[in-house]
Amino acid sequence: MLWLLVLCSCLSCTSRQANDVPPLPVDLFSDGDLAFRRGAGLMSRVVLAAGKGSVYSHVGILRRMDDGWYVIHAVPDEPEFAGDVDRVKIEPLTRFFAGDRAVRGAVMRLVGDSLAASRAAWEALRVAERGTLFDHNYDLSDTTEMYCTELVEFAYRKVGIDLAEGRISRVDVPAFGGTYLLPDDLAANRGLQVIYHFDR
Repeated sequence: MLWLLVLCSCLSCTSRQANDVPPLPVDLFSDGDLAFRRGAGLMSRVVLAAGKGSVYSHVGILRRMDDGWYVIHAVPDEPEFAGDVDRVKIEPLTRFFAGDRAVRGAVMRLVGDSLAASRAAWEALRVAERGTLFDHNYDLSDTTEMYCTELVEFAYRKVGIDLAEGRISRVDVPAFGGTYLLPDDLAANRGLQVIYHFDR
């Protein structure tokens, strides 16, 4: 089960600091943009290898709040306080891309329908505000709990857009094989344009 936990998590690398945040061109971002990141830990590398050339191990959706840009994402093992549960959360973009969580990152936009993207961000916000728990079973057929790509795909489907375009990944790892919607299944969408990216 540990391997499945990292399908959508970015494990910390002790040599990187939480306050190590890349410069962010926030004026370029829009509601509904997708924030992708690649984790720093060994298990993140396992996920990337399982994805056969994958670049990213986690994804969320951007939403502007009164005090700046936030990412709505479903994530395990990143509690905000003692006793916090794995859930869909709303987190500052600077924390999402912090050095202890990301060695690579990108913000991508689905070109052509900014209104739909904004509505998708609103749908994701509603999921977070309901207190939706993280889906440790990685079950796309049950939306009462969600994992990272499931949340993003769900929010866009609610506004009539299939981000995955039918893609789903078959993972063949002993004891953990199965089909999963991976971040790169979304990143491969032909309508996505890279607005910003970084590599550490």
